[in-house]
Amino acid sequence: MNQNKSNPKFIKSMTQAQKSQDQIRNIALSGSLDNGTKQLHDILIQKWGVQTNKGTILTDNELQFDQEFQSQCSIKNLYYTPINSKGNEDVYLINLMKPQNNYQGQTESSARLSDGVIIIINFQLEINYEIETIIRAFLKEQNRIVFFINKIDKAFLKLNLNGEQIYLKLNCIIEKINQIIYLYEPDSIINPAFGQIIFGSAKQEWGFTCLQFAQQYEKKFGIEHQKLAEKLWGDHYFDATKKQWSTQNVAKESQPLKRAFVAFIIDPILKLSQAIMNGQKDVVSQMTERIGIQLSEEIRQLDGKKLLSAVLNSWINLADSIMQSCVFHIPPPRVAQKYRAAHLFKLDKEDKILETIKDCNPQGPLVIQICLMIPYKQEFISIGRVYSGTIHTGQQIRILGSQYKESSKSDLFQSTVGQTFYFPIGGPAYIEQVPSGNIVGIKGIDQFIKGTCTITDAQFSIQMSPIQLQQDKLVKITITPVESAHLTFVIDALRQLVKLHPTISLTLDPCLILAANSYHHLQFFLDELVKKYLKNVEIRKSNYFVSYKETITDVSQDNELKTPNKHNLIVAQANPLSDNLLNQIESDYQSMAFLQPIKINSKSWYQNDNLKIFAFGPNNLGPNILVNKTSPDDYQHISEVIDHLNTSWQWFTKEGALCEEELRGVQVNILRFLSHADTIHRGAGQILPTARRLFYGCQLQAQPRLQEPVFLVEIHSNIQVLDQVYKCINNAQGVVIEEKSFAKTSFQKIIAYVNGPNIFQFHDSLSEMTENKAYSLSSFDHWSLLNSNPLEESSEAHQILQDIRAKKGLPSKIPQYL
Repeated sequence: MNQNKSNPKFIKSMTQAQKSQDQIRNIALSGSLDNGTKQLHDILIQKWGVQTNKGTILTDNELQFDQEFQSQCSIKNLYYTPINSKGNEDVYLINLMKPQNNYQGQTESSARLSDGVIIIINFQLEINYEIETIIRAFLKEQNRIVFFINKIDKAFLKLNLNGEQIYLKLNCIIEKINQIIYLYEPDSIINPAFGQIIFGSAKQEWGFTCLQFAQQYEKKFGIEHQKLAEKLWGDHYFDATKKQWSTQNVAKESQPLKRAFVAFIIDPILKLSQAIMNGQKDVVSQMTERIGIQLSEEIRQLDGKKLLSAVLNSWINLADSIMQSCVFHIPPPRVAQKYRAAHLFKLDKEDKILETIKDCNPQGPLVIQICLMIPYKQEFISIGRVYSGTIHTGQQIRILGSQYKESSKSDLFQSTVGQTFYFPIGGPAYIEQVPSGNIVGIKGIDQFIKGTCTITDAQFSIQMSPIQLQQDKLVKITITPVESAHLTFVIDALRQLVKLHPTISLTLDPCLILAANSYHHLQFFLDELVKKYLKNVEIRKSNYFVSYKETITDVSQDNELKTPNKHNLIVAQANPLSDNLLNQIESDYQSMAFLQPIKINSKSWYQNDNLKIFAFGPNNLGPNILVNKTSPDDYQHISEVIDHLNTSWQWFTKEGALCEEELRGVQVNILRFLSHADTIHRGAGQILPTARRLFYGCQLQAQPRLQEPVFLVEIHSNIQVLDQVYKCINNAQGVVIEEKSFAKTSFQKIIAYVNGPNIFQFHDSLSEMTENKAYSLSSFDHWSLLNSNPLEESSEAHQILQDIRAKKGLPSKIPQYL
């Protein structure tokens, strides 16, 4: 790796940059499919990327490693060096992260590591569901957002839009952005006049903000550029004859006025572009001289789009525009951690360590959150952010996993830091220490980490809030090696893949089942599995299938069951949760403090039931509730077995009675608990299996049903193949809920609901029938109840039930539990 080539002078300068906290920016780069994310990433790296030895040609091995590293999640250090008002060079250290294909997990991890994000939007396709999801993920982590509206060059080179039409299209996009932001962060509404939005073209490498043009026009109008920028967006017009500004588009003499954004920004770009494309070199020379662009003789020899790109790149450089906006609008770690700390850490407001984190103190206790794992040779490099303290090679650390609990000391490990890395071009490079406020790579601790974890050198407990990921792995596939001798190798490869990507899961029994959040993500992971881990191993793959949920639709009778020793009795009843409560639990509002004031329209939920909640499930946070409705006389004994009841509850809600699918929307009330006075007679061996059997029995008595997932599908199609698109939707029994045409383009956007079992057929047939002239993105939207009774042999639900039980190696007959 690069550590062998890093020279002492460079290491010294990097060390100094990492200590200058006010000059650091931790920034993510994200966007939807075909929005130009990779193009922009490459532009920024090419201009500002850190090289350990400038002018050194990377070896083939270094290039191969850098490509492999970027294929997982590109993390790069940039040196942005603008000239300040005094004529001196400022140096900013930019830690730039680009999630891998924006799949769920890496987007959230990047949002946790960064303080701000550049989100790229396609001018032609506007805002889609994926962009909304990305915006929501970064707002949830309290990131500041800068937007880059890309492919504006197509507005005048392909669509032939005039300046006013371009403005109206841009304004529509920005209004939609603000509608999304307002739902989650009303105080974070964006305004182009403040420079939070860059307009341009990544392909041609030009871009601008209203603030930049205001700086160019500052002398002409004699107005400070900050105030002038406000007039360069919105309903502001300039009457050139009277030298006056107006908010009306018509002068007093009834002469129409041009919008300032059009007159002073879009029109000059349009005129220069048209002159270049029409070969009017005299006009080009006059315009470039007037706006102060010095063109080399080499550039003057170009023509067409190459000349256009070179001229606009010299005038309104995209890399400069992006970095100027990011440095101004995205705060340094010392500022960001003051308002992010309370969200990031499970700490009391009075805790002294919280103040250390807010101050981003490099002398404080070491606090790091590991969010990503990147493979390197036979190991993984753990990627995390240093929130407090300084990490160095050989340091003794404590690793607190996501399941760590101070009371049990579980998921806690002691280890030593192997090596620490920064991220120049060519792959990770060794550096002796990394202070707070920076992104760090750590080698030698990956064997202790599953998903995310907190690293500290303090002896007291400190733990970061977990990254909230979609829990349901809805899309699944079975994998089998062709040669049985390769089974162990395939299992090891799958485990490596799961370690790298916590959003997928692996089940080993009764067969190898890989599961992910969506069809496209699972396809992506399978491709990675085959190309990187199983190059010489042949595997068989089943058809894709989806997860179902088990639920109930009625109230069961009061059921009682004695423990095997006959010394304890549990009485319970099951009933469905109301839609109101169910939706709130699934929206991450499952805390008891939140439930207390809610008035729920449910036959069996009383005002104080939330004060008696024993547990949610599965995983202690799912949409099922175990409630204690016993009398005060039972409180003492039931409190002594609450852990056994909770264990049974988690097991029950994870694997329901019908076909061992997770439960959803089930409330079980413990009505009575009679127990033996001697503790030895009410241990786990007695309570746990009895409670589980009782829960299963209550479920089967309460009109059990299956629920199937419904996916929201967003399709972008050429209008020539619209008939085939609608045919695919109809064949998949989908329901169209929205249609939209894009003015002066051949694109149409269609949004539809497609039931889970049909989603795979839909995606495959769409590509085939439209000859790849339409593409689609799908994401889980909601659960739909299968109305037929799965316990009736003639029903559709019963056939689905039997298929699931067969896949899991379960007997066809459901056991009787009561």
